[in-house]
Amino acid sequence: MSVKIQMIKFLAGIGNAEKKMEAKLAAPPRGGNKIDREHFTRKVRVKEWYTDGFGGITVNGSYTSRKHILLLPGGAYTLEPSLRYVNISEYFALSQRMKVTIPFCPLSLEHNVLEVHQYLLHAYSSLIKEYPEDEFFFMGDFSGGGLALSFLQELRDIHDLPMPVKTAVISPWLDIALDNPMIKIAKKGDHLLPKEALKEAGNRYCGPLPSDHPFVSPIYGDWNHLGKILIFSGTEDIMTPDCELLAERAGSLDGTELVYKKGAGMIHDWILVSCRETDATLELISNYFQDSGEI
Repeated sequence: MSVKIQMIKFLAGIGNAEKKMEAKLAAPPRGGNKIDREHFTRKVRVKEWYTDGFGGITVNGSYTSRKHILLLPGGAYTLEPSLRYVNISEYFALSQRMKVTIPFCPLSLEHNVLEVHQYLLHAYSSLIKEYPEDEFFFMGDFSGGGLALSFLQELRDIHDLPMPVKTAVISPWLDIALDNPMIKIAKKGDHLLPKEALKEAGNRYCGPLPSDHPFVSPIYGDWNHLGKILIFSGTEDIMTPDCELLAERAGSLDGTELVYKKGAGMIHDWILVSCRETDATLELISNYFQDSGEI
C-alpha cells in the first residue's frame, strides 16, 4: 500500500473527515464546478454541450479511436465533481486514445433520480447520434457507479439505444438505503463516509421512488443481459458488503459477465487519489476496455 493511501487513512481517522462530508451533504456547495475547458491542458480538445438545461463535456486527444467512455462522477448524487475527473479523462484521452464524455447530471438537493435518468437518457441518445460509429463504455465511481449500473438496466429494458460494450465501476453505491447488516462491520475501517448522512442524501435523491427501486438501488434490479461488468471496491469501504453480495450471484446470471476485484487495505473510491494504486486501477480498466491483458 502506498504511503499516500496510508496517510489518507490516518488523517481521516483523526481529522473528522466524516463530519466534514456530513456538512457538505447537508448543505452542498454550488457554483464551483471545476470540470470546464479552462482546467484541461492544451493537449486535449474539449467540447462543451447542453441537454435539458444541464451541461456536459466531451474530451479527446489528437489521435482518437472509436472507443468512447461515458464517465459518471461520484459525489453521493449531491456534490459537484472534483478536479480529479479532469486528470482521469485526460489519462484515457491521451494515453489510451479514447474519447471521454462527462455528463453533469442534475444534483440533489435540487433534483431527484427521475430528472437524472431523463437527462442521462437524452444525453446518451445525443451522443449516439453525434458519434454513430463509436463503441461506448460506461465508467463510474461511488454514486456514479450506482447510476451507471441503474442506467444499464434501463437501457436493456427500453431497447431503443445500444448497450455499452463494457462497464467498469469503482465503489458503486448499490443499495441507496445501506441496509446490508455487514456494513456495520465494514464501517469500522471506513473513516471517510458518514453512513447516516449518506442515507439522508440517498432518501432525498429517491424523490417519489421507493428505496428498493432499481433506479436508486441497482442491486435489487434484474442483473441478466447487462453485458460485461468490472467492479472494484476496497476492504475499508462501506460499499464493499453489497459488492460482495452482488459478486456471489455472478455465476447464476444470464447474459452478464461480472468480475469483482477487492483491493486489500484500500479506501472508498481510491481513484480520486493520485497514487500508484489508482494508476494501476486505471490501467486495469483501460486494458479491460481495450481487450488487452489480464484483469
